[in-house]
Amino acid sequence: MEVLEWAGGDLADGAVALGLRFVSGWLTIYNALDENGIEEGDPSLRYRRHRLG
Repeated sequence: MEVLEWAGGDLADGAVALGLRFVSGWLTIYNALDENGIEEGDPSLRYRRHRLG
């Protein structure tokens, strides 16, 4: 599991997301304004990655 911090150079800078690694790949849960977003695959390179444990 990783905490992902958006560093895309835009208004969303500093927003956090949760990255979960599974055997089959990555799942990212992020703030999509008025709802949660879910994304499959490697986290964007625009995230700063903070590993937990």
